Amino acid sequence: MDNMTTIQTENALKQSDLARMKLIATSLLGLAACLYILGKILEGHHPNWGYLTAFAEASMIGALADWFAVVALFRHPLGAPIPHTAVIPRNKKRIANSMADFVVDQFLSKEAIEQRLRRYDAARHLSEWLMETEHRKRVAGYLNHAVSYGVKVLDDRRIHDFLATEARNSLQSIDLSVFMANALELVTLNNSHHHILHGGLNRFADYLNNPENADKISAFIKSWSDNAFVQSMIDPFIPTIRASVINKVRSIAEDKSNQLYQEFDAQVNDYVARLKQDPELREWVTRQKNGLLDRPEFGQQIESLWSKFRDWVVSDLSQPDSIIASRISSLVIELEQHLATNEELRAWLNEQIQSALIKTTDANKGIVGELIREEITRWDDKYMVNQLELYLGKDLQFIRINGTLVGGLFGLLIHALTVLLAA
Repeated sequence: MDNMTTIQTENALKQSDLARMKLIATSLLGLAACLYILGKILEGHHPNWGYLTAFAEASMIGALADWFAVVALFRHPLGAPIPHTAVIPRNKKRIANSMADFVVDQFLSKEAIEQRLRRYDAARHLSEWLMETEHRKRVAGYLNHAVSYGVKVLDDRRIHDFLATEARNSLQSIDLSVFMANALELVTLNNSHHHILHGGLNRFADYLNNPENADKISAFIKSWSDNAFVQSMIDPFIPTIRASVINKVRSIAEDKSNQLYQEFDAQVNDYVARLKQDPELREWVTRQKNGLLDRPEFGQQIESLWSKFRDWVVSDLSQPDSIIASRISSLVIELEQHLATNEELRAWLNEQIQSALIKTTDANKGIVGELIREEITRWDDKYMVNQLELYLGKDLQFIRINGTLVGGLFGLLIHALTVLLAA
């Protein structure tokens, strides 16, 4: 059953209850009229029938007075434009303002929300709710669906273009020269950059020592001279030269006090200073960066990375042993355990919930008040009367019933006192 059908059913039940209560109140008025007629007819036969007449007469007066009062709230009784009747439709704007101010001041005030949240202790309730295994599974399931749905929804050309544009804008705003300088300074901490030179020298030694490169190295050494005789004289010594160079390179690689390391330090420090201070180098770095970002391949690479990430997430969540699902379940369990044992965390969570609700409510309570004013003001008078009568009319009919009965009792009391005083 949808929401509209439910509302219609509830309204039909309220309308039926209202009609039933109106019938009871009107029937009591009719009964009082019948008793009055009966009392008047029999009054001449015995003075005690005067009590019935007094009761019935007062009952009719009470019933009619309260009927007038109830009807006057919603419309003109019997259609006559009597002053100070049809109170609700005549004061619709004032009622709208008063209701809006009442709701905003009494229900949406900072003090009311703070008191309610202190009594409620949202963090404790959340902790107790998460203690149930079924509840934890439900939360984890919601989060899994949210992640899967999120990456699928974001699989859109507009999103791809947005990501590429934002990545490009973010990178363009970065001073790459300063970034590179800071990165190099970070690398030079504790001489970590020496590993680069050490690895490079050993790689070079490995290259020289590789038998597959022997012919290339021999040809290179022979090329030092164009004289064929000199080349023939050098040829027997090439293996020795090669081994000597390999040993020397490896020796330099292991000796961190070697002048080569000092020169390497000087070159790195000089380059860091230039990246920070040399306008030409900084401009060149910026041009290279912008040129790379302007290439179509940049956007394609961003899209490719996003697509691979999206496919991995969707594929993983579809597996029984999903890494993401397992991690989400673990996080939910950890959350429940921390909330159950960590009082400071619960206090922090309550403070965040309280702060967020107060800020949100304070920022939007004016909108809520204006919504109430606009909604009530735009109501048609007839519609407004019908709705209020539907919700309040049943209880208001008790006023008519009570007026009939209480009026009759007071009439009976007054008649009895009158008889007593006359005696």
